[in-house]
Amino acid sequence: MQIKKLLPYSPRNITLYQIAFITRSRSLPVPGEPINNERLEFLGDTVISTIISEHLYRLYPEKNEGELSKLRSRIVNGNTLNEIALKLKLDQLVQYTYHSENQHKHIFGDVFEAFIGALFLDQGYKKTQRYFNQILFKKYIDLPEILETETDFKSMMLVWAQKNHRKLFFVTQESINDNGKKVFRSLLQTKNSILGEGNGNSKKEAEQIAAQKAWEEIHPD
Repeated sequence: MQIKKLLPYSPRNITLYQIAFITRSRSLPVPGEPINNERLEFLGDTVISTIISEHLYRLYPEKNEGELSKLRSRIVNGNTLNEIALKLKLDQLVQYTYHSENQHKHIFGDVFEAFIGALFLDQGYKKTQRYFNQILFKKYIDLPEILETETDFKSMMLVWAQKNHRKLFFVTQESINDNGKKVFRSLLQTKNSILGEGNGNSKKEAEQIAAQKAWEEIHPD
């Protein structure tokens, strides 16, 4: 079975992994709630975020919370997870309806999250973390390359605004934190609403984080 070849450990409950590859469009019609991978995806998202957070915390002891959050966001996003899923060839196992989900560009990244959710339930946190450290970080996640890639969410939001005939503006405030250092809080706004909020050690960083949050809110997939 292909799924067993993918697993780093002998599975205790193979059904969990089988469900991880069933998307919403191919839900199993059982009485009550249909069976698909959405709950495992939810769980896997949290597990991945926790493992990545701990890894970055140990790898970069000199970085503060804001810097670590920014680094994590470059790894734990749809594009990166999708690429990891394709490297693992998870796309060959996914059950989905082409016409309804072929435009969902992060579908395989979602399946990767569900797979990690299944691994966590089946093997526990320590073994799931070991899988990341011994396999994914060595073979499939090029951490330096990911962290060196700067995504300009501010420019992306401005392009989005032009296409959708919206006017965007940043409201950024400077203050002094308890350590006597300058910190910045930025709001990305339209005329009637706040689209994103960001905090950083510079005006540029705060605006980028605000733009990123706005972009992710507009493009949840």
